[in-house]
Formats: sequence, C-alpha cells, structure tokens
Amino acid sequence: MSDPTGSTAQQQPKPTELANAAAEEARRRRLGLPPLPRRRRDRTKPVRLALRWIVIVSALVLVAFGGTSAWAYLTGKIGPLRGDEKDIARTLTLAADTPAWADPEQLSCAAESMVETRGSAGLVEAGVVTKTGGGFSYNGEWPSRLGREWYSEILDCADGGANGWSKQVAGAWTLESPRCLREVGRPAIAGVLAVTNLRLTDEELAAKNVAAITDLDSCYARTPEAPTADTAAGYREVTLKVTAPAVSSGIASIDDGATQPTAGKDPELTYTLPVTKGGTEACVQATTKVTYAWGTVRAGEPAKLCGKAAAARMEWHTVERSCPKGKPKCTYMAAYVEGLADNQAMTVTYRPTGDFKCAGKKPTCTVKIKADANGKARTPGLMVTGKKGKIVASAGSLKATYAGS
Repeated sequence: MSDPTGSTAQQQPKPTELANAAAEEARRRRLGLPPLPRRRRDRTKPVRLALRWIVIVSALVLVAFGGTSAWAYLTGKIGPLRGDEKDIARTLTLAADTPAWADPEQLSCAAESMVETRGSAGLVEAGVVTKTGGGFSYNGEWPSRLGREWYSEILDCADGGANGWSKQVAGAWTLESPRCLREVGRPAIAGVLAVTNLRLTDEELAAKNVAAITDLDSCYARTPEAPTADTAAGYREVTLKVTAPAVSSGIASIDDGATQPTAGKDPELTYTLPVTKGGTEACVQATTKVTYAWGTVRAGEPAKLCGKAAAARMEWHTVERSCPKGKPKCTYMAAYVEGLADNQAMTVTYRPTGDFKCAGKKPTCTVKIKADANGKARTPGLMVTGKKGKIVASAGSLKATYAGS
C-alpha cells in the first residue's frame, strides 16, 4: 500500500503476530534472556520529504529566472548596450560641454547609466540628442531634471569610494576642503553643476539651487584682503606689479577699473604707467575679487597702489666737438639733464673754480637749455683740456660737479 506522497507505508503487525511476540517475551524473561530488539521509528522521513520539495521548488525558480534573464538580455533590458543606446552613450561621452575634470572612464560610466535609465527614446524625446542619419548628434539642451540626473551619474561614477565625488569637485572648484560639499549633498551639488555648465531648457533647477548656493557661500565664500604692489622706478614711468592675496577657496583676480595691465596674468598683473617728468607719482586703484565656481563673487576693499618714476638727474658727459687750431687733442664736457617734461626750459648756473672762469670774471654764469620731446637737454660744451679746478652746474634741485685733472 502506498500513501498519497508515493512512499510505501509501514506494515502494521497482525493480532496473531502480537500474541506470539508477547509469548516470546514472557519465555525470554523466565529464561533470563535479553528482550527482543524493538523496531525503531524512521525519524528522517520528514526531513527527506522537505528536502525533496526544496529541490523541486528551487529548480522551478531557476528555470523561471533563466527564462526571464534571457528575455531581458535579448530585449536590451540587461547586458551591454547595443544599437542606438550604444551610439547615444558614445555621443554623451564626447559632448563638448562635459566637465574637463571628469576622466573618460567616468563619463562613459555615467553615459551608459543614463541611457540604461532613460532609454534612447527618452533622451531623444527630451531633446538631448537628435537622430541624424546612421547616428546621433548632441543638441546640448537639457531639461533641468535630466541635467541634474546627468551630473549625479557623473559624480556617482567617480573613483575613490563614497567620498570620491566630493574630492573631485573640491579640486575642480579649488576649494580648501570637500567637507562642506558632502554636507550639502551629492544631489544638490549635481544640480549646481548642471545649472553652471549645461544649457537648461527651464528654470526649475535654478530656483531649487538657492538653498545649496547659500550653504556653499556660508562655508567657503570670504571677503578677500586688498592686493599689494611691488614698484619699480623707470624713466618717466612707474612699473607696478600688483598681486592679489592668496585665498583658501575660489579664484582670486584683480579688478583695476579702467586701467589696462601691460603684462602678467591674474592674480598677478603688471602696470607700466607713464608720467610727464621724473619723480612724479603714478597710482593704480585695484580691488581683489574672488570668484567661486557656483557664481558667487566676493570683492574686497579697493586699494590705491602708487609708485614714483626715477627722479630727473644732471650729469657731466663728454661732447664730440672739433678742437681749435693748435690743439690737436682736446676734450669738451657738457652738463646733461634727463627726466624733464617735454620741451621744458630751464636755466643752468655754473660756479667755476681754479682754471675755469666765467666771462667778466664773474663768480657765476648761466646758460639756458630746453628739453626735447623725450625730456632730455644739455648745456653747450666747455673745453676742459689742461685745466684744473671744478665746475658746479645746478638747476633747482639738480646739481653735478666736474673736477678737472
């Protein structure tokens, strides 16, 4: 006889068998023999039955899963991208407005994830890409929601573990620490990146970014100190090398109003400022500005940075001039003046001693000179050959002494 499960039931003993067994037991007790061994119940049967059912159910589940997986793979639901999806992922990876701080593998990872989530039809319908012949072209226009999702995928694909994205963004944004980025959160930072880097088709995300930008400002944005300058005095000009102070976060630059630098690059600019004559002061009014990647700008107090041109000077120099008859060799000297204003006229006074004399034996004599268009002038040459003594030439604060040998 079989039970409903198909297993053979245990045979039940008949009455005669029970009586015979009882008689045998009594006989063995009288003779002092050990009792007959008792039939033990099979306790492993329920376990075997449960295992059989587990095997059957597991096999059915595996068959069902295998069929579903095969269907999903063949229809593109899982497995590598194929066809249009692969082309769109490549188009997104090579788009012109992808962030320069993201490596190619990171962009490829983000593009594939984006296509898997939205599908080729979804990205075409959103206007991100357009079907063109045998491939796709990038339009560069993103709905706010998809733009934020795109940057979220880029951050999610960053190397370096759970905090890799914040370190990457902190480096790209020149921030002192990624801590505040993590506090603001990856989705919010993705939204800020989308607004600042993508051409969005709606204003929804910009409005949502206000809270994130406020948090970023409170953590990173600071009012900078004023710039400083190194000065160099030139001939009728002043050179100012203006430098913005170092900042812990953001990009420092110099705001100089209408003044144009002649060299350098932010945050260090050089200004060459012409003046009318030597010793004149020239100034630049400059302000330090710090620009942060999310659009915030902090400006410091304006500073007036000044320097003076080299002072005008007077020096004695030889003058090329023909010697008089009877003197095959001679030397002429003249007082040269530099650093005057264009066409400036001035009077030079001589105070000679020794062999040097003024006309009429006067203690002093004067000569008028006029500067050229470069602010330079000289007195007429004086023959000094064979003479001993000194000539002191002066004009205002300018003075030069020639000492004869």
